[in-house]
Amino acid sequence: MFKVKQNHTFQNPMRQQIDATTQGKQSDYAHAVGGVNQVLDRGNIGISARSQASVLDNVKKVETGARSEVNAHQREALNFGRDAFDSAKQGNYKQASVEAFGSGINALASAFKSTYSETPNEKKGIGPW
Repeated sequence: MFKVKQNHTFQNPMRQQIDATTQGKQSDYAHAVGGVNQVLDRGNIGISARSQASVLDNVKKVETGARSEVNAHQREALNFGRDAFDSAKQGNYKQASVEAFGSGINALASAFKSTYSETPNEKKGIGPW
């Protein structure tokens, strides 16, 4: 698992719950979530209840194969974009900028994953040719 600091003590209970959910997961998505979550906790950056619920749902569903990593990143791009808009309306510009950045990163991750991720057949060695 990608961790910035192995013995990090989470300050934000919502981020601690996200960390607990990513523990032991094998997907690239869960590993990325675990690392980014720790960085944001260290920076004292909060997360909305809506986005936390979405991240938890995505981690669980990506791990079981019920959701693709591409779709998980798309969902996060939308959720963080909504959060950025809400935070900006409330005058919390630091939070809004982090959420907007997260939305953009997830949109890029979705695009990247969609072009490089192997299909189930490709994972079995069956090429598209």
